[in-house]
Amino acid sequence: MEENEVAERFFIIENGKIQIIKRFEDGEQLVLGVHSDGEFFGEMALLDEGPRSATVRAVDATSVLEIARQDFETLIYKSPVLAYSIMRELSSRLRETAALLISHLQRRNRELSQSYLDTVNTVIKAVEARDSFTRGHTERVTSLAKAIGNQMKLSEEQLFNLEIGSLLHDVGQISIPDAILQKPGPLEDDEYARVKKHPEDGKKMVEPIPYLEEAIPTILYHHERFDGSGYPEKLQGEQIPLSGRIIAVADVFDALTNDRPYRDRLPLERAVQLIKEGRGSKFDPSVVDVFLRVISTHKARPAKESD
Repeated sequence: MEENEVAERFFIIENGKIQIIKRFEDGEQLVLGVHSDGEFFGEMALLDEGPRSATVRAVDATSVLEIARQDFETLIYKSPVLAYSIMRELSSRLRETAALLISHLQRRNRELSQSYLDTVNTVIKAVEARDSFTRGHTERVTSLAKAIGNQMKLSEEQLFNLEIGSLLHDVGQISIPDAILQKPGPLEDDEYARVKKHPEDGKKMVEPIPYLEEAIPTILYHHERFDGSGYPEKLQGEQIPLSGRIIAVADVFDALTNDRPYRDRLPLERAVQLIKEGRGSKFDPSVVDVFLRVISTHKARPAKESD
């Protein structure tokens, strides 16, 4: 019995064993159920008068009693006990099938999400390979941002979007010349203006990619400041998306605790103090409060010289 064929018969298994299989467009198959002696199959398509919704395959040598549509309808009307039995079994199978399909879709969604993350990670590592000073920066910022997000009880979807946004927050730096990115001294005004364009450049890079659209607010607004002194749009307070407010703290903290071409890293205690001093001006107070709880257990991981 094949999926999508016209349903004209109902089957009762006399002896043997069958599998009910659902095929997906990508060729993957999912076993929805296994039935044996005395059980039945094929009733759903007769009841809803639609095509077969699954394929049936014999696992062992199997003999079945075939009942034509007309006889099936006669049995249903003349035997309320049989009708009730079929209804009860059908209800049970529908629940089991729904649970299996949901579990399958959840697994596929997790696999797809991980594939997205792996792809993004690969791209970011290639970008960071340009500059030994920022190598590992994205991974550390993402780790800290996720820890803050978890403490703030963000939903699974929010955490996933925060992770993608964290990984991509500096992707716009691809367009910054190495001479500026790795300059050992202070930047000239025009050079700094070029650096400040990287959130907008990053937004333009990911806009054409549908599954990255939820990362755009993080990419675009992670340099905004709570008091409106940031860039590119000088947003303030809760005008700044939460993911941007979280990354702002994680990004600055990581920059402070790791070497840069123009300065050495700061001690952990001094970096934490600077974040505290920015509470309510540069940074969202609620995010800073969570950061302070997180940083007591979250190990800052400065880049190794060999990185």
